[in-house]
Amino acid sequence: MSRADLAAGKVIRLSLLFRLQHMMLMLLLLVLAVTGFALMYHENSLAQWIIRLEGGVHNRGIVHRVAAILLMANLMYHIFYMLFSREGKQELRQLFLTKRDLDDVLQSLRYNLGTAKEYPRFGRYGYKEKFQYWGATVGVLLIASTGFMLWAEEFSMLFFPKFILDLALIIHGYQGLMGFVLLFLWHLYNVHLHPSVFPMNPSWITGKVSAEWLREEHPLEYEKLKEEGLL
Repeated sequence: MSRADLAAGKVIRLSLLFRLQHMMLMLLLLVLAVTGFALMYHENSLAQWIIRLEGGVHNRGIVHRVAAILLMANLMYHIFYMLFSREGKQELRQLFLTKRDLDDVLQSLRYNLGTAKEYPRFGRYGYKEKFQYWGATVGVLLIASTGFMLWAEEFSMLFFPKFILDLALIIHGYQGLMGFVLLFLWHLYNVHLHPSVFPMNPSWITGKVSAEWLREEHPLEYEKLKEEGLL
């Protein structure tokens, strides 16, 4: 953190590489959702309009597959980044789910029901961020694997019976739908609509948050940075 950031009461929360990966993921998932749902609900008038806008079903398929290839490239880079870069390994250690996260879930429920006096105190990542991260990771892997099976259908039929491909089609479509809904109902709320960040948490663009926000939302991380003399 620079002296200018410290003087302005700012803390670096997300690195540039992490933000670029996030932006790529956001844009590619949006393209995949629009092109995928247009085919999934092709009888809908809005879906038919989107397909016409894309230049027809054939062009829609090309756009969808190109976005899928780029998504896989982004995922592979992210895995390499998290496993082998110094910065990524530090982030990965913070993102592992532990028994503390289960305790935090239960305590937050008790707090919301009025049976606990204190809300859980989070470190760098709380259970919400961890659930969203691992949920998105598993979801993208499921969408990718089933999408590849459907794309290379004749090749897949050499190894799997027809009902497996039918199951892959269901998983591919509804996993995409579930992921899209969760992004808008949960992630969008936490990042943009929650009272503590409204109209948005700027870290996904600038990488920085205010020290005051960190103290309120992630007090254990704030105290750790204070002890290390970084605040």
